[in-house]
Amino acid sequence: MKEDVYFYLDLTKDILKKKEIIKTIKFYIEEKNKVNIKGHYSLLIFQEEGNPIFITSKKNSSIIVKSIEENWKLRARKQSYFENGLFYIFSFIAETVRKKSKFNRIILITDTPSDLSEGYQDALFNLVSKIKNFPTFIDVIRVSDKDERFFSDDVKLNMLASDTKGSIFYIKDKKEFSDVIKKLVRTKQFVSTFESQPDRIKISKDDYAFYNNLAKSLKKPENATGLTCHFCNEEICPVCTDIYDIPLICEDCNTSFHNCCITNHVMSYNIGIPNIFRCPNDKCDILLKLEEEEVVEISGEVEVDFREISVKKEDVGKISEKISEQLKFSVKTPLKKDSGYAPPDEGEFTDGEYIKTIRVGGFFGKVYHVRKVGDKIVYSRSSTTTFKPKDSKVQTESRIVLQSPTRSKNEKRRKKPSFVICQQCGTQISADSQLKCPNCGSKI
Repeated sequence: MKEDVYFYLDLTKDILKKKEIIKTIKFYIEEKNKVNIKGHYSLLIFQEEGNPIFITSKKNSSIIVKSIEENWKLRARKQSYFENGLFYIFSFIAETVRKKSKFNRIILITDTPSDLSEGYQDALFNLVSKIKNFPTFIDVIRVSDKDERFFSDDVKLNMLASDTKGSIFYIKDKKEFSDVIKKLVRTKQFVSTFESQPDRIKISKDDYAFYNNLAKSLKKPENATGLTCHFCNEEICPVCTDIYDIPLICEDCNTSFHNCCITNHVMSYNIGIPNIFRCPNDKCDILLKLEEEEVVEISGEVEVDFREISVKKEDVGKISEKISEQLKFSVKTPLKKDSGYAPPDEGEFTDGEYIKTIRVGGFFGKVYHVRKVGDKIVYSRSSTTTFKPKDSKVQTESRIVLQSPTRSKNEKRRKKPSFVICQQCGTQISADSQLKCPNCGSKI
């Protein structure tokens, strides 16, 4: 994965000279380009009036160097624009991560403590909590002409660095500055802060809303004739064999996915929030989301007698209501608290308030426990299944087969899948084979 680097020069004094800054940053970019082949570099400097000069997404050092040359004398000297600059960079990152998965590293070089109000600091850290999970790392270089190590904003700088898995350095001359930059060139990329905790993910409700708004929904195609799924390369999904599962498309790259296939993919390849993921098309990678109705809420452990049911299309509503009542599940967003749902077994959660349990991908999807710890929403992936059949002798199957007396022209033209997937053992079976799985003997 590529790493985009943002240099933010918050320098009001002349402890570091322009020549030293240019030489060191040029060295960093040239050395980093040897390993960070797809990465880009940006520069932010504020002018005296508070106007930002923001050069973004450059591949080589020449444009970055030229911008430093042109704006060095015009840079702000009376005050630090510390928070303002980070807001600019964070906003840019939030917009770009919607389109592409990448690492982001901010190298903040500052020589003046920030003295903005606590309200500004709260807003800053609120934004940090959102972008750090993409992930974003902040390295702070504090410049002082003395051996001073204590500043009025030290707590804030240390929180920024530690919260984003970055570092903070104190330097007093060009040699120490050069040594720190050389160390940062060698810094290895970290894993995603989401992926580093796959079984326990903490996120606030506000942050969830932020990610949910960034992500796009899959769209219905204008013409589904001949449309095949990115995963199974079939018009009709071989997993659920549902003729109404017409592929949905990513509006950025037009890649199509059966609802069944994409939910199975999202179970293992989400960003750490069960219903938000990257487009599986390597050339796209935009942030996408499953619709709310694809997340099934579970009311504790219930016994379910799964049977294959054949119904007429006009009876689907009545049957669905009856089944919903029997299975005790409803479709809701995973973050909306609902006191009407029973808590899990006693002792299951001891470190937070219970909210609910959800399953992504239908009855055969993965189960997540969701609870509130302080002001955070915590997703914990369950290792056990919540649903179980009442009678082991009964053939278990959750699919409802819809039999409609009439079909549209588009439905008639859709080709049957060349293979199907056994829902009991996962074996791929030819569509022309017998009605039983040759591997486990289950009914297809």
